[in-house]
Amino acid sequence: MSDLLVKRDSGVLSLTLNRPDRLNALSTDMREGMLSELLSELHAPSVRAVLITGAGRGFCSGADLDLETILARRQHIETQILGGINRVVQALRDLPVPVIAAVNGPAAGAGFSIVLASDIVIAAQSAKFHLSFARIGAVLDGGASSLLTHRIGASRTTALAMLGGSMEAETAKDWGLVHEVTEDDSVLDTATALAQRLGSGPTVALGLIKREIAAAQSASLDESLRLEAACQSKAFNTQDFEEGVRAFGESRKPNFLGH
Repeated sequence: MSDLLVKRDSGVLSLTLNRPDRLNALSTDMREGMLSELLSELHAPSVRAVLITGAGRGFCSGADLDLETILARRQHIETQILGGINRVVQALRDLPVPVIAAVNGPAAGAGFSIVLASDIVIAAQSAKFHLSFARIGAVLDGGASSLLTHRIGASRTTALAMLGGSMEAETAKDWGLVHEVTEDDSVLDTATALAQRLGSGPTVALGLIKREIAAAQSASLDESLRLEAACQSKAFNTQDFEEGVRAFGESRKPNFLGH
């Protein structure tokens, strides 16, 4: 059985992390499989939304920690991080389509980074988000220092990181990390319905909105205003914009085609 289950259906690419006996700890095959699928969509888009979840009772427990392996590779860890989880996180952020995370259980370490790199997070009631690096004498990686700080603020991120803390699903929602908390048995259905909804939306416009919000994390107001004007120009010149305006005038639901 593959460590990564891949499905394309109705414009949605579904990626299921599939090592349930290890709470979906990231294997090399899993990480490289994710990267291959995401880069394929970057270079030749075939879907209009991406959904990521985990098999079994966990989302992703992070790196597969094996003491002997870690000690043997620690002199090369910088190169491995740059070429591994960092590329997955960057690809998720660069994708010009919405990325939805269906967090069905614990998300820790690199698994937490995958959640943070997603655009909208749906979490099961029992889901927990762990930032446990400091407990083993490690530091944040996978973009967590940037992405989590922008989501919940520097003070909360610092406390979680230094104390090796965790968040319950409801706390994550209250702090702005999670969009919706559901019953455990409905998290995937809820996230799938959302992915299908976004996957039938104005794809170019949604990608441009994603770009605007990402840029706003480090842009000045003047830079944001200029980027918004440029993005609006692109959106106005899509067929979906024409369809949206026409549907509004005719009091009907628009039929967006993604271009």
